[in-house]
Parts: sequence; C-alpha cells; structure tokens
Amino acid sequence: MKVIRDHSKLEDNSYLVATIGYFDGIHLGHKEIINRMITDAKSNNGKTVLISFWPHPRTILYENTSVELILSEKQKINLLKKMGIDIFYVIEFTKEFSQMSALAFIKEYLENKLRINKLIIGYNHSFGHKREGNFRFLKRNKQNLSFEIDEVKKKEIDKNLKISSSEIRKKITKGKVRDARKMLGYHYHIKGKVIKGNGIGKNINFPTANISLKDNNKIIPMDGVYAVTIYLEKRNFKGMANIGFRPTVKGKNRTIEIHIFDFKKDIYGLSLKINFIKNIRNEIKFDNLKELEVQLNKDKYKATKILKNEEIRN
Repeated sequence: MKVIRDHSKLEDNSYLVATIGYFDGIHLGHKEIINRMITDAKSNNGKTVLISFWPHPRTILYENTSVELILSEKQKINLLKKMGIDIFYVIEFTKEFSQMSALAFIKEYLENKLRINKLIIGYNHSFGHKREGNFRFLKRNKQNLSFEIDEVKKKEIDKNLKISSSEIRKKITKGKVRDARKMLGYHYHIKGKVIKGNGIGKNINFPTANISLKDNNKIIPMDGVYAVTIYLEKRNFKGMANIGFRPTVKGKNRTIEIHIFDFKKDIYGLSLKINFIKNIRNEIKFDNLKELEVQLNKDKYKATKILKNEEIRN
C-alpha cells in the first residue's frame, strides 16, 4: 500500500475508486465501504484510494480537545494494507483546511490532485466546511462532477447495530468490550512494553506484568478486571488484566497489569499485545492482600471459563 502525506498530486493513470473519512477503528461499517471499493476497483482493473486526515479533526476544530483513538495511525495503516487498500492519502487537518468548502475540496483534491473515477461514501458521511458535503450534496451537483458517485446505505452498514467510531469508543470506556467487538469485527486491543512494577503480585501467587503503552492516544477500557488474550514473542497466551489505581495497596497512579496463566518467564522490556475479551468485575478495594488473593482466584476461574472456547490469534 502506498502512503501519501504531502498533499501532492497523484501520478497514476489507473481507474481510481475513492472514499473519504477518518476511519478510526476500521469497524464493520467501514469494512462494508472498503469491500465495495475493492470490488469496484477489481471489476474496472483499477485501484482503491482511502482519503483520510491527521490529526483527528475534532482536536483542531475544538480547542483543548483530545480524542482517544481505537486504532493508532500505524495500526490503521497495517489493517488497511491487510484489507487490500492500494493508496492511503493522508491530508493534514488544519484550521485553514477546515474552512475549505465541500465544492472546493472536490475540485482541488478529488478532481485535480487525485483525478478519481468514482467516490463511494457511507450514508452518514459529511465533508467540507460545516459538513455541507454529503451524498445529497453530491447528487445535487452530479452534473458538475468529473466522477461517478455511490452510497453505501444505512441498512448495508448498521444491520441490527448502531455502528460508529464514537459509539465504539463509548462502549470501550464503559468496559463493554464484547459490545465493541460486535461492531469492530475484532477484539479491542492495546500494545505496550513490560516495565518494572512493585512485585506485590508475586507475594500472593499472582505475578503481574505492568504495561507501558506505546501510544498515549489509545482508549483505555474502564477500570476493572478483564479476561484477555496476549500476543507475546509470536505466541498467544490467555490471562487476565487489571486496570485501575490498585486501592488495596493504596496505589496513586492508574496502571495496566496482566497476569498470564501458567507462565513464569521474565519478560521485562518485551512488547506485547493485549486483546480485551470480557469485563469480569469492577475494581474493588479489599481489606488486606489475603482477601485480594481469594478474589483473584475467583477472577481466574471466571476468566478461564470465558476463554475456554476463545480462539486466540495475534
């Protein structure tokens, strides 16, 4: 997949079918659009172009606003590459760019710089200043466009779920990782490096690995205990994760810790991937470490049952 970041003109005479959007998470609705593009490109012996933006538009449009993402840009690029997108065209989103009208965007980017043959967008997608550019806008201006247009309708995207990146973010922050999976088509995951902790877990027969995230813009699920799978050194493992402030030991900082089942190897400094399968319980303060150990054994039993038939993959 070719990645273009400099607003340059695309020198490619192929038949090009494009779509526009931030595409955070590459959820099932996004995949419907992407699959439509790929099918169209193949039938016309052409290529696909996904036009996106960086940083997230909301961080520019609203001052002092940050957006926690489902996928880092690197993860997004890797997933789009696996799906078969040919060109990932990234436009720097600035205050000035946000003032560009939908018609000006069409002329400058879709017609002059990219020279696309077809644009496919979802039923609820908008672009341009004040979000004026949508499928109705395109239909009204169809006679002035140099490319064909197509819409992926609501019933083709949402099925029986309300699918959107913002809705998925809400589910993750509430710990409803199974609901998020239904909309994403894959388990929500984070990547990080194992760092030194305080070693308390070893004293109660639950050694844990503390995780330092690789990307600080990623969403972290709600505090609590989760059944998880772990991808480490090209192998898959089962385990559980705790997110929170560890009130039993008077922790002051929010941490992410994982306990890998039946695992004793020293993994300090190694990178891993954590797939969140299901929330087991909220974070609880116990009176002492013995009570915590008893609860962790109950958590492990629940996690083992949840993960019993879970197919684990990287």
